[in-house]
Amino acid sequence: MKKRFVIILLVLAAVFAAFARADKQKDAYEALKPLMEVYAIIQENYVDEGKADPKDLATNAIKGMVTGLDPFSQYLDQQAYKDMNDDTHAQFGGLGIEIAVKDGQLMVVAPIEDTPAYTAGIKAGDKIMMIEGDTTDGMDVNDAVHKLRGEPGTKVTISVQRGNVADYKDFTITRAIIKIETARYNTIGEDVGYIRINEFMGDASDIVEKGLKEFKKDKIKKLIIDLRDDPGGLLDQAVQISDMFLPKNTLIVYTEGRAKTKGMEFKSEKGEQFKGDIVVMINRGSASASEILSGALQDNNRAIITGTQSFGKGSVQTIIPLSDKSALRLTTARYMTPKGRSIHGVGITPDIVMEEQIPTTYTTALYEKNIFEDFAAEYLKKHPEGIDTKKKDVVKVSESDIKVLFKKDEDEKLLDDFIKYLKEKKEDVKLQEIVMDKDSILKWIKTEVAMKLKGRTASRKAAIENDSQVKRAIDILNTMGKLKETKS
Repeated sequence: MKKRFVIILLVLAAVFAAFARADKQKDAYEALKPLMEVYAIIQENYVDEGKADPKDLATNAIKGMVTGLDPFSQYLDQQAYKDMNDDTHAQFGGLGIEIAVKDGQLMVVAPIEDTPAYTAGIKAGDKIMMIEGDTTDGMDVNDAVHKLRGEPGTKVTISVQRGNVADYKDFTITRAIIKIETARYNTIGEDVGYIRINEFMGDASDIVEKGLKEFKKDKIKKLIIDLRDDPGGLLDQAVQISDMFLPKNTLIVYTEGRAKTKGMEFKSEKGEQFKGDIVVMINRGSASASEILSGALQDNNRAIITGTQSFGKGSVQTIIPLSDKSALRLTTARYMTPKGRSIHGVGITPDIVMEEQIPTTYTTALYEKNIFEDFAAEYLKKHPEGIDTKKKDVVKVSESDIKVLFKKDEDEKLLDDFIKYLKEKKEDVKLQEIVMDKDSILKWIKTEVAMKLKGRTASRKAAIENDSQVKRAIDILNTMGKLKETKS
């Protein structure tokens, strides 16, 4: 009797499920009826028959359907699907920016270092208002990408709105084949390792691993990981790099889908390759894989995160190929940090906020007129050895206290030389702005001098060593080291 009752319950459950599916299908059919009616009406009655092509109508309907979901779900036509596959090989023609639609506005997630957009001065958070004079209102990412890309050597003009400034600023940028240097490393001074990850693509994890091996040989126990303006990349690269800094079997990231239950989990497998102190630097241009790495290290107490709130792109897009060789990129889950924090729409909150220093319009104008580059050339004529950053002024015992108090260091002397140069060139000298922008001015001068004297590698090193946020990160690492010594 009991067995028979169970069978009846199972049959009833199956019947109810069938009815539920039938009701769901009926609801779906009813919802689609107006769509098919509109399609048929346009086909038969629209004044311009050429615009009523069945394929174009279907494509536009799909795009509208997907656009209403979120900024990252997209319909990829055949060309866009091909372009997407090309991107993952880290070489393509274009400007060198990662773009997205946020709050209905096309914007720059981050410029990629050493690309035309980066060199032109495009910044993370810039709103792209126009491309070649055409408004970007209602433009999706795919359409924008097609407009921005073109033959290497050709130019494209984009109009950008930055911050709270109402006026647009035009940038005319020459397209180029973009060869992305995914990551690089060097030492700062004698005891700090520095790793810069531009994108989590291709060989990024291999370069990071190589850097860590060299740091180990040099007995370096302090590390800065710079993820500023890193728009992300591939999940497997984020997981592999996180693995290098976490004990074995530590949770790195997991996904949460529609059912709000854990989906895929990613844990460390190899164990720590670096056990020293770590500071991770982020900003609003740090997105996706950058946020996975910083979130994993933050939640597992392996690093102090500094900078500003990251972009907040933490959703999982699944690429679903369609029958006509187009594809659907659909958001199917969200990335969650080890402690269950959603990255998407929120981002990673730094432990220590460090705002990026933004130069005044006066100093920016000097930069755009190549004043710093020209000054560097003049400086090297008088000082062919370059800038001696290690030089220390020796104070003689016979000097009075007042002389010692007002003795200028090398940076102040360099700034004085720069002001004299501005006066010689009859440039407007605004001392208040120069004092406010002192760090940026010195950084640009030293970077240009290093470039002319020793080339790109030396220029990059000078830029890092004179970066005010990097200097603060080093101070944090030194403080962490002192605290450990005190406890021991």
